[in-house]
Amino acid sequence: MNEKYDLTQGNIVKILFKVSLPVILTSFVQMAYNMTDLIFLSKASNIKEISNGYVAAAGFGGFFIWLGAAILVLVKIGTEVRVSQNYGRKDYKSARIYARTGVQLEFIFALIYALVLFVFAGFWMGLFNIKSEAVFDNSVLYLQIISVGMMFFLINPVFSASLNGTGNTRTPFYISASGLVLNMILDPILILVLNLDIKGAAIATVISQILVSIIFILYFFSKNTILKKANFFGKIEISKAKDILRIGFPVAVQSALFTFISMYIARMVAQFDQLDGAANAVQKVGSQIESLSWLTAGGLQTALGAFVGQNFGAGKHKRVLKGIKYALVSMTIYGVIVTLVMYFQAENLFKLFLNNETALPIGIVYLKIMAFSQLAMIIEATVGGALNGLGRTVPQSIVSLFFNFLRIPMAYYFIKYYGLDGIWISITISSILKGLIIYIWFKLYISITPAFKKINLANDNFDDKIMV
Repeated sequence: MNEKYDLTQGNIVKILFKVSLPVILTSFVQMAYNMTDLIFLSKASNIKEISNGYVAAAGFGGFFIWLGAAILVLVKIGTEVRVSQNYGRKDYKSARIYARTGVQLEFIFALIYALVLFVFAGFWMGLFNIKSEAVFDNSVLYLQIISVGMMFFLINPVFSASLNGTGNTRTPFYISASGLVLNMILDPILILVLNLDIKGAAIATVISQILVSIIFILYFFSKNTILKKANFFGKIEISKAKDILRIGFPVAVQSALFTFISMYIARMVAQFDQLDGAANAVQKVGSQIESLSWLTAGGLQTALGAFVGQNFGAGKHKRVLKGIKYALVSMTIYGVIVTLVMYFQAENLFKLFLNNETALPIGIVYLKIMAFSQLAMIIEATVGGALNGLGRTVPQSIVSLFFNFLRIPMAYYFIKYYGLDGIWISITISSILKGLIIYIWFKLYISITPAFKKINLANDNFDDKIMV
């Protein structure tokens, strides 16, 4: 493989920035997909005087893309970890086999999931107890169209993972950005000009994801990359597949249960909805604005996982801890900034995507309450990246599962006193607890692990000499 990205040497801060920036931008590309859909669906809703109907419908359908992320991380996390660790050892043959096996596994799982979504779309939407018949019908339609492209939604991140594990995060960004450009062109044409409304949003997204898949495949077979000449239709190496699934299973369970809990909470939110779907539309838009935090942290999580994996595989344990330390410091600063912006600019932020007299006041309160959880959410993701790189995916899964589940009884309790706002309060409190507990767990793990416990970074400074 000519395209090698060695993260085991050089300035740590520069490397982390260089690797994480494309991943963060790729994450924001995905957010921009959703935001573009929301903006034009909001325009279509206003034109047809149905208020928040299309936005709410896309929100309900979007939960199943989110659920698909559980299937995605089942394969993606293990693939990234093993590719990065073998890359650090310079065992490129094993890295290639793990990358190929990850793609094969994701293809099988994605196909099964897409069929289940399409066939039972009506049943899935019925779980939300949607009051408006129009919103329900549009949600089913959106989900069925999206399910046709689910194969591409789930396989593209695994293509990215095979490159991320080697440290090549720029190429996935460029490829994903091409899909965004197409989506931004197609959305206004299909939604507004051709009057396809929510069908247009779904079709535009599917076509864009197909384009991304095609470009990835062309790239892999035109460059001397980790998947060059990979025999995707050959026999899956069972030992590698089991290893990938073993690593990814805790995170996948965490992701799936988190989505189910979120779906249940969406059902609770629907109790406060009028027929226009305002409350659920606020939750959809608000969560996208929150992605300022979790997409950025998720991008660094991926980069930090690759960095830790390669250096841990190479036996450079002090360098591992330095990278984690600098990542936590930088993301803490970012988390404080996001918190302040979300709280003091709540109205202006929400108006960018949804601005009507029913939804706006709900959205402002949502963002102000959620602002207090942003720093903890970012810390949780950053620590998760460090643990993923070490192949330790269980701690974050345990913490996340427990406190995500706790949101439901807390929500019922706070609803008694604060109504709809009680749901947002329960989510914020659980997020703060998750970030705090996983950080403490990580510190304890480092303190008792032989490879790390004798390393002291107390006197390290942010200069080139120390960071190499």
